[in-house]
Amino acid sequence: MVRTHNIVGAIDIGSGYIKGMVAQRKKEGEVAAVLSVASVVSDGIKRGVVIDSDVVSDKVNQVLTKLNAEVRPYRIRDVFINIGGAHIKSRFGHGAVAISRADQKVSPDDVERVVEEAKADVLSELTSNQEILDVFPKEFIVDSEDGLKDVIGMKGIKLETNALAVCVFSPYLNKLAETVMASGAERIAEVIPSPLASANALLSPQQKELGTAVIDFGAETTGLAVFEDGNLIHLACLPVGSAHITRDIAIALQADIAVAEEIKKKFGAYIFQNKTKKEKISINKEEEFVFDTKKMIKAGRARVAEIFNLINKELKIAGKQEGLPAGVILTGGGSKLPGIINFVKSEFKLPARKGVIRNFFGLDDDLSSSVLCGLASAGLGEGGTESSFLSSGFGLTIKRMFRIFIP
Repeated sequence: MVRTHNIVGAIDIGSGYIKGMVAQRKKEGEVAAVLSVASVVSDGIKRGVVIDSDVVSDKVNQVLTKLNAEVRPYRIRDVFINIGGAHIKSRFGHGAVAISRADQKVSPDDVERVVEEAKADVLSELTSNQEILDVFPKEFIVDSEDGLKDVIGMKGIKLETNALAVCVFSPYLNKLAETVMASGAERIAEVIPSPLASANALLSPQQKELGTAVIDFGAETTGLAVFEDGNLIHLACLPVGSAHITRDIAIALQADIAVAEEIKKKFGAYIFQNKTKKEKISINKEEEFVFDTKKMIKAGRARVAEIFNLINKELKIAGKQEGLPAGVILTGGGSKLPGIINFVKSEFKLPARKGVIRNFFGLDDDLSSSVLCGLASAGLGEGGTESSFLSSGFGLTIKRMFRIFIP
């Protein structure tokens, strides 16, 4: 897809905020320049899913209007958007085909056919309201020779693949697309799961090769993307996030949500310690809120434990509770919680650190922008997962589907 002056628009539709970015890379290999950013408080979205299309569409329109105003005389033609929510699942499928050419060399058509077979294998297990958003071949197999990645031109009789399919709930995907198009966007270029977008903004090829897990700690959802041998091997989105910690603290302390959020930011490290005493926080120049940290600790620790127990279950499904040499990378607004890194190290017995957004300048060092940067990276042709089939086969069908919404 040709983009005017290499300018790309990205919209991160989250439960906490809806954010937009316009980025530009003048030459291949250069760091991308951020030309404009915009953000509005989110509404009409619950746990990553669009609930009120009109409200969300208006919010996206506000973001697009600001972005377009700041990049004149250029105009955003395509937007790369994310999809979130616990409906996002990943499943492995297997495909097998006979190599079709008379000289027994694997052709691009053979590769596409075997991936279609893997897709069909996964589709047979889905409901009528689920669909495949993308497929990531983990390996190809030629006549029992496994672990292969580039098989075109190899000789053999039988070609197989084991591939990870990312599946979504079709009504949620369609509603998201309709909502964005109603906002005034000209075209949706690509829809990328939030955890995968974050991973692509943060991880180097070496980290993906060694094995790592990215935990995207959002407001109402927590995403997980696991990589090994350069491949995406597991993807999940959990229906709890940092905003739930805030709400639990607010209930426990009988405090306003805004006050509970400030308490979490300032005293969140207590959740991972045993500091029980009276603390206070200023509400305004004339008023202070005094609270018992014991209640805050109990509420916060219970919710954090729930979130990381769910993550642990997903890592177990992926077979990666151990054996991730590059460790765990934290991102998202929830990664700012004081003490969270040491807790993750202790919980998973793995190296852990906060992520660093790669290949962008002109942007504040804020990990809550990792999804946005990952979306822009996709548009700029970097940060993608090499085994993705978005650029061919049924991936093209997905892209064409969104073009029907263009007026």
